[in-house]
Amino acid sequence: MNKKNLFLHAFSAILIMASVISTAETETIKFAFEIYPPFAMLNARHELQGFDIDIAKALCEKIGVKHTFSDDSLKNMGPSLKSGQYDAWISSITIDSKRLKDVTFTGPYFSSTARLIATKNTVFNGAPIEIKGKTLGVKEHTCYIEYLQKTYGDRVIIKSFATKNDAYIALENGLVDAVIDDVMALKHWRFLQKDPKEYRLISLPAKYSNLVWHKYGIAVAKDNLELAKTLDNALAQIKADGTYDKIVEKYFAN
Repeated sequence: MNKKNLFLHAFSAILIMASVISTAETETIKFAFEIYPPFAMLNARHELQGFDIDIAKALCEKIGVKHTFSDDSLKNMGPSLKSGQYDAWISSITIDSKRLKDVTFTGPYFSSTARLIATKNTVFNGAPIEIKGKTLGVKEHTCYIEYLQKTYGDRVIIKSFATKNDAYIALENGLVDAVIDDVMALKHWRFLQKDPKEYRLISLPAKYSNLVWHKYGIAVAKDNLELAKTLDNALAQIKADGTYDKIVEKYFAN
């Protein structure tokens, strides 16, 4: 190889390397989420924070990419991923067979369960015979509806709400007897009340427990297996270096 060709070869290699570096620096993962304290919420300064948000940021730091967050309704998840409007959804989304028909999930990044919350002056428990005739609040488009239907059938009245906050407000106003939700979300909401002791958590029957024991995953487009793998690798890294445990401690220590 003569000096001219050697120079051109080296120069081309530099350009390729610069291009790779530039792409890595400017690449962005567009996350969608739904407001759901303590997983995603706005603080007093209207800054976005929460367990899901911190996890997404930590993953992007490991991957070496930027990130954006957009608040959207979970019912739009499948179409928005398919169209490329978002690259990923991180919103405490339960990995289940129905959703797997439309999206691909990473491995679980958190596991939790559900309970009921009611006012302290109530005496019923979660047994079907105890809860008969009660009105239970639940957010629409969640797997909790299926749980209530399978566990209680027509013994209870299921009232769905557009947001979980609407369900909590209905509980405060006596419009429902109890609300079903993720136990971490219930504890967070109760903690923020003027008198947390005014509300009690109620365990659910073991029947259909698979419907209330959730493994949360990050959803990507059905054919975007590469991104799912990249996120999984980053998740393994933040678990290995202690970052994951620090985020869990930050939001769920109590």
